[in-house]
Amino acid sequence: MKNIVIVGSGQLGSRHLQGVLKYNKEKLAVYVMDPSQDALEVSKERATEVDHNHELHFITNIQNYPKEAEVAIVATNSNVREMVTIDLLQRTKLKNLILEKVLFQEYEAYDRFTNEISKYEIKVFVNHPRRLTPAYLEIADQIKQIKGRNYFSIVGEFWDLGCNSLHMIDLFVFLSNSKLKSINTDGVDNTIIQSKRKGYVEFTGTITGIMENNDSFALSSFPGERGPLTLQIATTGNRWFIQEGGTKAFLHLGVENKYAVAQHDFFQEFQSNLTTQITNDLLENKECGLPSYEQAAHTHKIFIEALLKKYNAITNLNETKCPIT
Repeated sequence: MKNIVIVGSGQLGSRHLQGVLKYNKEKLAVYVMDPSQDALEVSKERATEVDHNHELHFITNIQNYPKEAEVAIVATNSNVREMVTIDLLQRTKLKNLILEKVLFQEYEAYDRFTNEISKYEIKVFVNHPRRLTPAYLEIADQIKQIKGRNYFSIVGEFWDLGCNSLHMIDLFVFLSNSKLKSINTDGVDNTIIQSKRKGYVEFTGTITGIMENNDSFALSSFPGERGPLTLQIATTGNRWFIQEGGTKAFLHLGVENKYAVAQHDFFQEFQSNLTTQITNDLLENKECGLPSYEQAAHTHKIFIEALLKKYNAITNLNETKCPIT
C-alpha cells in the first residue's frame, strides 16, 4: 500500500486531504500530521464528507511518520515550513513533495532548502494551481503563437496582495513562458494591515514587475471590502478579460475577428478536486503540471526580497523575514 503524508491539517490541509481521498485507483495509507488536535479535528470532519476506502492515520508527533511515502504535501504556515519540511525529509523517504506558498519568509531560506533537497532523490513542486486551469492553458497556447510583448494586470479590492500575489505572478510567468526579472513595490501603500491570520500582515497598493523577455505586469489591490479579481491579458492583436470569483466565462477580443467580443468557458476547480488530479498525475505518470521548486523559488526570492524591503521601509525595522503566508 502506498503512503501519502499531509503536514498541516487546517483549512487548506483538510482540502488537500479530501482531494487525496477522492483518488480511487488503489487503496492508500494517508497520514495527516498536525501538532494541534483542533486542526486535526477539522480534517477528520472533512474526511467524512468523502466516500472512500483509504486507510487514515491522524498523528500529532513526527515520530509517527511512515518510513517512506509516494507523495507528501506540506500545508503549514510559511513561518515554520522550512523546519517542518526538513524534519519530514529526514524521517521519511519521499518520491514527490508538494509545498504550499509562500514558500519561506526569509530570503536565505531558499538557498538553504535548495541545498537540503539536493541530498535526496526527490521531485519537489509548489502548489501554484492556476497552471492547471483549462482556460489559462488555452490562453498560454494562443500566446505562444503570437510574436511580441505581453502585458498582464490584475485589479481588485483587498484581495491580500502579500498572500496571493505569488499565485498571480506565477501565472504570468507561465503565460509569458519567461522567468521573472524584477519587482517594484514603490506603488505599495505605506500602511501595514494585520492579516486575518494572527502574526501576519497584508498590503494594499500596486506591485509591478518585468519578465526576462520584457513582458510586464501590474497587480493592484485597493483598500475596501473584499471583492473579485479582474484580470487582463494583452498581446499584439489580442485581449483577454477574466473575472475570477464566481464567473463562468472569459472574454476574448482579437484582431482576427475585428475585435468582436467572443465568450469562452472559464472554470476554476476547488483545491480538493485539484489535489485529486495532482495525486493521480504523480502516482500514475510521475509528473504533474505544477511548477518545480527551482522554478517557483526563483520567483519567490525576488518577491520576498522586494516586499521585505518595503515592509522594513514602512515600519522602520530591519527584519530578515517578511511576515506573510
